[in-house]
Amino acid sequence: MGTTLAVAVFLVLVGIFLSFSLGNIGRHGDEAWLYWLHIAGGSIVLLLGPFQFIASIRNRFRRYHRLAGYCYVAGSAAAFVGFWAIQPTIPDVFFLSQATAITLWMLALIAAVAAARRKRMLTHQHNMTRSFVLAAYFVVVRLVDQYGLVMLEPFSSNEGARLAHSDWLAWVVPLAMVEAYYGRKWDKLLRKRAAP
Repeated sequence: MGTTLAVAVFLVLVGIFLSFSLGNIGRHGDEAWLYWLHIAGGSIVLLLGPFQFIASIRNRFRRYHRLAGYCYVAGSAAAFVGFWAIQPTIPDVFFLSQATAITLWMLALIAAVAAARRKRMLTHQHNMTRSFVLAAYFVVVRLVDQYGLVMLEPFSSNEGARLAHSDWLAWVVPLAMVEAYYGRKWDKLLRKRAAP
């Protein structure tokens, strides 16, 4: 029940994000299709991702898990290509954070696919989680900018600075949580292997 609720809340947030994105179509002019490539690819990732982490679905429906994984990879590639194609000639203040996050998303995805092919399932799960958290950043940052900037007021009185801080915090903090979670899993596995 808790997992279903968490997935439902997440999907509602994705819907809210997509409604925010509709207003950005006009500023891309003739390149609007590239913007939609980025949005459509990211939406596929965000809609499929939560179900990839539910063990009962993953373990019982292995063919679905594999097919959804291929769609996740294709969606990630589309989001990546679309992101780079719509960049302005003069990068804005958020460009470096966004470019770092989407590049790490792709590198984690490549590492996850390579690990799955070598049957290194914990490495695969770790990197897929990294990938998904970095993909979710593009939703999280917009929600933080819309509703959570007040939390950054103690750190900066300037709204532009708060927006810049929220941009990198929206992916660094969740990624640190992923690393802490998988650090415990890796430690448990290594202790089990070391036991006589």
